[in-house]
Amino acid sequence: MTYSIVFFTAGFVACLILVIIFTAIRRVKTARKVGKPAPGPAVDAILLDPLDSQNINPFVPQAFLDILKKDSVNQLRLGDHVRQEMTIFFSDIRQFTSLMENLTPEESFKFINSYLARIVPVITANGGFVDKYIGDAILALYPQHNSADMAVRSAIEIQKTLVEYNQHRANFNYRPLSIGVGIHTGTLMMGVVGVEDRMQNTVISDAVNQASRLEGMCKAYNVSIVISEEIFKKLENPGSYMYRFLGKARVKGKAEPVSVFEIFDGINPDLLERKKKANRYWEEGMLSFSKKEYFAALKEFQRVKEILPDDGATYYYYDYCMKKL
Repeated sequence: MTYSIVFFTAGFVACLILVIIFTAIRRVKTARKVGKPAPGPAVDAILLDPLDSQNINPFVPQAFLDILKKDSVNQLRLGDHVRQEMTIFFSDIRQFTSLMENLTPEESFKFINSYLARIVPVITANGGFVDKYIGDAILALYPQHNSADMAVRSAIEIQKTLVEYNQHRANFNYRPLSIGVGIHTGTLMMGVVGVEDRMQNTVISDAVNQASRLEGMCKAYNVSIVISEEIFKKLENPGSYMYRFLGKARVKGKAEPVSVFEIFDGINPDLLERKKKANRYWEEGMLSFSKKEYFAALKEFQRVKEILPDDGATYYYYDYCMKKL
């Protein structure tokens, strides 16, 4: 009699557990059909289905899970983090607001997604992954050891992709796009922040801020790619790229000026040839400038201006030399 009661009780408990499990699964499936969130924690406000964690990979980069040594997003917990050196890539579309002002919301999203569909695969193919989209901006990370070349190659290939994309846009009388890219390297903390029902992956580092500020220099100098001295020193063969030293610039948050470089491979062929032609005069001008020989530098920068009349960096040094005479 006692054994019968035990077996009956065990069977009842087992059945009860199965009922609870199937009820939970039904609630999740029903929530998906009606578009309502099911109860439970979420990462980036996306429903977590423990039976199908692959569904949220588009919202949480697989590389992020790999770096944190997690098999699925369901294993993530608030405070999970790693500290690691990475290469940081930050890009932004120039004059984005004016590009958007005459578009409907539907057209705006279509445009952004069309742009990203061309850019993101280039980043991925070169070993990077997108940490987050910030409107039209992209923050991408390259976690591999000595990944400076990967990020620079991405930026160059993206410039080439934009040349083709702008030809496509011209067929529809759309304005051409130009973007700025800032690349830096440094140690960052990557992990999970938020609250239990709204978690998000993020990175925290001054190096990320500096990459963003380097991207901002692109607009000031009217150039496409700016890299830090730290990235330049990590390149396997800097001479394999078309580059010029932009000098030392004061970056917000840094006590001392930092050396920055422009990479101009991959840009519009006509502009590329003119930059190649002007580069000799630029280097002579920068050499004279470093020696405080401002009159000699002024003459060289004048020659650069004649070849590159829209070059913001040249105008900066030209005006500086004029003030010193």
